[in-house]
Amino acid sequence: MLEGFLIIATGWLLDAVGAQAVVADEAVLRAAGVETNSKGLLTFFQRRTLTATEVERVQKLIRQLGADSYRLREQAMADLTARGPVVVEALRLAAQSADLEVKRRAERCLLRIQEKDVGNEVTAAAVRVLAYRKPATVVETMLAFVPFADGNAVADEVRSLLAALVRQDGKAHPSLVAALGDKDGVRRAAAAESLVRGGLQEQLAEVRKLLTDPDAVVRLRVAMAMIRAEDRASVAVLIDTLPQLPASHAWLAEDLLYRLAEGKNPPSQAMGMDDASRLRCRDAWRAWWKDNEKSIDLAQLKQAPQLLGFTIVVLLDLGQVAELGPKKEERWRVENLVFPLDAQFLPGDRLLVAEYHGARVTERSLKGEILWQHRVQGPLVAQRLANGNTFIATDSQLLEVDRQGKTVYDISLATGERIMKAMKSPNNEFVCLTDGARIVRLDTAGKELHSFPVNLGTRLFGGRIHVLANGRVLIPHNAENKVVEYDARGKAVWEAAIDQPVAATRLPNGNTLVTTMLPHRGAVEFDARGQEVWSYRTNTRVTRALRR
Repeated sequence: MLEGFLIIATGWLLDAVGAQAVVADEAVLRAAGVETNSKGLLTFFQRRTLTATEVERVQKLIRQLGADSYRLREQAMADLTARGPVVVEALRLAAQSADLEVKRRAERCLLRIQEKDVGNEVTAAAVRVLAYRKPATVVETMLAFVPFADGNAVADEVRSLLAALVRQDGKAHPSLVAALGDKDGVRRAAAAESLVRGGLQEQLAEVRKLLTDPDAVVRLRVAMAMIRAEDRASVAVLIDTLPQLPASHAWLAEDLLYRLAEGKNPPSQAMGMDDASRLRCRDAWRAWWKDNEKSIDLAQLKQAPQLLGFTIVVLLDLGQVAELGPKKEERWRVENLVFPLDAQFLPGDRLLVAEYHGARVTERSLKGEILWQHRVQGPLVAQRLANGNTFIATDSQLLEVDRQGKTVYDISLATGERIMKAMKSPNNEFVCLTDGARIVRLDTAGKELHSFPVNLGTRLFGGRIHVLANGRVLIPHNAENKVVEYDARGKAVWEAAIDQPVAATRLPNGNTLVTTMLPHRGAVEFDARGQEVWSYRTNTRVTRALRR
């Protein structure tokens, strides 16, 4: 009886938490002028979905962007822009065209649509509200929409919704089963992933057929879902996709492989952008899997990383980085650093540091011994990536180098602006704050994907800009004495007042860790209401703080 009561109580608690989250999401929708009732939300997504006939019409319009007739080019632009966000993904592909006229006009259409559209966080909130309410046709609506989802964050929310609603009358939802044979690869993959995540054992034989799908992205998504369901044979499939995937997806495969290989001597061969290096990368992972398959526990992928409660602080003026325990006791200190602007704790008790005046990025033991270094003039950021490479930003370059120091990427801003802060985000994009007071997102080819201006006075250089999973960014407004969170379109959605902030990071618990120019303020942690809940100060400036 007690066990039954606990199950009921736990279910009630989860429902209460879900209802509270929905209230917050509905507030986001209302602020954006989006209807919050189920019918209105379903219509919201139906307007962002194209039929097969409409897809052909859109492709014809995109081809007309490069027509000989000026009138046809202009009309195509007007028609595409009028269709709104539903054509964003098609326009993004067109913006990569070798035809410069098509490329230029597609980029202009994208800018015009994005200026008027709601941000991705609004679309994601709409998905979550529908997932909670479960209206009758939600699975069919979201399956139709998923190929048109703008960005990984929205697509991930749709996949989560489908996985949560995978059953109908105790069996696999017929629309999801039917979608395993859909002409669109995104739908096939989304249906397969939802059936695996939903634990539909009776459908696994059909899902496994998609591990040989002609579309490499479908094979990727299905293999990832199967691996998380502890299907060992799918690891080899995932490895074999590495040279066949577009760069925008290959990082997903590589990231999962490095998570599996943590502590198991993963390959040092970088994936790279050219065919030869990607084939070498595949072969290196094949050899690694052959040697390690029997010792790898796939269940580890289900374990969320736990914070230890340790805080790393960068003491710029002293040339030191130290770590504090839960009671602010010092655990270790690395000295004799030459103007450290950024730091990251690495597995194996190592420290990665961007030493600005030392013209180098160093990897050190906690005794300060240099174990690896890369020489570069004026490094602002040093970020170790999951693949073992190191992302480095200077005021003019965005670099990625492998363990041997070979350059994988070397990107400069086409506008000639100086880079003040930067980060490589989990979705393989670069995000920068420039001296032109802009937040700029770029792909690995250096193409500007999106930007927005920030009303910023003093523009401090050095360290990472913190990008959240939902595309929002945290910006320290030093002269304005506040930290502001902006959504992906540049709208301020949260702020906390603090004198002369230098850097800010969002913690997994939702709190925000901020450092300032003032020794007497040091590092301060704020909760979601902007209330101070933790602080650390010493007799010198604390310019960066990170929690692990």
